[in-house]
Amino acid sequence: MSATIVRRSAIMTAAVAASALFLASCSSGGSSDPSDSATGSDSASAPTGVTLVMWHQSADADPQLNLYKAYEAASGNTIELVDLPADTYTTAVQTKWATGDRPDILEYVPTPQDMRQLNMSENMLDLSDLAFVGNRVNDAGELDGAVYGAVLGPLSSFGMFYNKDVLDAAGVDVPTSYGDLMTSCDAVTASGADMVNIGGGSEFPVNMFAGFAYMADYNEGDQWGQGVADGSIKVNDPEGPIVASLTTMKDLVDAGCVNSDAATATFQDSIAAVYDGSSALTILPSDFISLFYEAGGGDTATVDETIGFGPISAEKGIGSYSASPIGSYFVPSTGDATKEAAAKDFIDWITTEGYQDYVDEAQAVPTLTNATTPDLGGLYASLADVLMDPSTTPAFNQSVPGFGSFGQVSVSVLVGQASPQEAADTWQAYVDQAIEAQQ
Repeated sequence: MSATIVRRSAIMTAAVAASALFLASCSSGGSSDPSDSATGSDSASAPTGVTLVMWHQSADADPQLNLYKAYEAASGNTIELVDLPADTYTTAVQTKWATGDRPDILEYVPTPQDMRQLNMSENMLDLSDLAFVGNRVNDAGELDGAVYGAVLGPLSSFGMFYNKDVLDAAGVDVPTSYGDLMTSCDAVTASGADMVNIGGGSEFPVNMFAGFAYMADYNEGDQWGQGVADGSIKVNDPEGPIVASLTTMKDLVDAGCVNSDAATATFQDSIAAVYDGSSALTILPSDFISLFYEAGGGDTATVDETIGFGPISAEKGIGSYSASPIGSYFVPSTGDATKEAAAKDFIDWITTEGYQDYVDEAQAVPTLTNATTPDLGGLYASLADVLMDPSTTPAFNQSVPGFGSFGQVSVSVLVGQASPQEAADTWQAYVDQAIEAQQ
């Protein structure tokens, strides 16, 4: 079966590597001998005529799918795609994995908590001998010194989409901190717009607002997330940033700075409200840049004139980033030496010979130094600025056990069912259970 592919990506450059690294806490060493597989220096001996099964996101679009096709043409091997649903992808992979089923290539989340779920040291090949490892600008896909994943992107940032005209009409600057939201609220609401739009009906936008953006200030080098994982930091610390972020959200709601339908509005409603000017801003993943362009009927020039994208955090005005499964590839240990060698050849090719074409089509800032950045404009250029900024930090959730319940507890504060401290206490219980389950 021939391959077919993925959405636009935007990724981080070498500047990010200086201060924002993915750190790890798992065992190293794949169960197969790396010398049995093809490497960058031995690709000429890689097997041909091999069919490789890949589990991948159904959301993959043209840049990824065309990359698979290009590899097929270059190698004589075939990629057989097994589509898994994008909205439940990680769970779908883990469910199939638990039955003992294994693909030859796996598109998967290269963050510590998700990688732990598949016991990488026992179940994945260590790719540390491949050429791309020396070209990486961040440590995504690495655990305890072993590189299991090749991350092409996209990396996402969790920032603020804002309507330039609304802010100009209110006479306020683009906010960069949560304090700015409260300070600017009266002027914006007096102009007839909501200061902030939260699509609580979709749940994850509450995560974005109460967690991902706010917490960028506190997770340099993933220190906060790892501290939660090892028990040295409690998410329900009354003086800690989680209680502070939830309190800030409640204060903005109580002050009338948030859309009145925040409990039921969807993320699509938030996009529409910011684009039409009924709200000044919303906090969403950068993956949704394309949806703002769709809201403008594909007229990118008009959208770029109207909508801006930038970082916002508790106080510093910095961004956060996270890698998604799309464009992140692993090689499971299957015991089939021929297929393992061919799968490693796939990784080597997509990170070397095929990489520049991928970057160009995806309009991505490279994650590997052996490609140059294409010309970017508008919202994508703004995203690149965030990802290139050395102050940008890893997303706060990537090392936190029990993170999945954070959305629910955040919504409970948004709708007034729990106080910030009560919600943080509830989340701490989930975190404690998850830590215990890992021991």
